[in-house]
Amino acid sequence: MNESNISRDHIALEAMKIILDKSIKQRITLVQRIRKLAGLRYEVRSFLIHNPGNVAEAAYQIADAMIAEREKGGKQ
Repeated sequence: MNESNISRDHIALEAMKIILDKSIKQRITLVQRIRKLAGLRYEVRSFLIHNPGNVAEAAYQIADAMIAEREKGGKQ
């Protein structure tokens, strides 16, 4: 049996990276879209749609589920 030494915190960190990456939204105004189409410099504003505390909680839930599956796989 091959035991993994990946910690709960590491799994949660990786999950947080993905959750945050998927939750970043970009807002571009009409004027900035026109500038983009014209090949000029334009500005894009990024913002998060999640509360950081909720992201951390969800990441640890994912980590706990992954660890439970890993342990369940070892018992069979």
